[in-house]
Amino acid sequence: MKYLRWVLAFTAVILVCAAVFHYGAANNAKLAVVSLVPGDISWGTDPELHGLETAALAGDPNILAPYAQRIRIPANRKLAPHSHPNRAGMITVLSGTLYFAYGDKFDETKLKELPAGSFFTEPKGMPHYALTKGEDAVLQINAIGADGTAYVK
Repeated sequence: MKYLRWVLAFTAVILVCAAVFHYGAANNAKLAVVSLVPGDISWGTDPELHGLETAALAGDPNILAPYAQRIRIPANRKLAPHSHPNRAGMITVLSGTLYFAYGDKFDETKLKELPAGSFFTEPKGMPHYALTKGEDAVLQINAIGADGTAYVK
């Protein structure tokens, strides 16, 4: 019986690894070669994100594929609790300081100070909220789309 459980567990691990490899290889094949310096980055305003500035770096956040995007959050901006449907959301604070917490109710006492160089994740569907204080914050998001924002009501 122990042997059978070990074989089943090992088989499951092999199947999961094969699926991840296949998915990653298929999607990486679609990723174009990109090389940008800061002056090449084109910023635009996203009305769904309360006017935050966004810049697509690689990939398309609107489809099921890897993408990289930057978001500029102006100084003294409060982001209400919300979640995202995208997968593998990994965020790096490039400049400024972001005050961030997980949860479906904004509670300033739970905010964690994340200065430039900080890293955090946004698991699929997990509510979170943030704010900036006296300076803009620029974030880089690396995730698998499709992206979107659902605000907690």
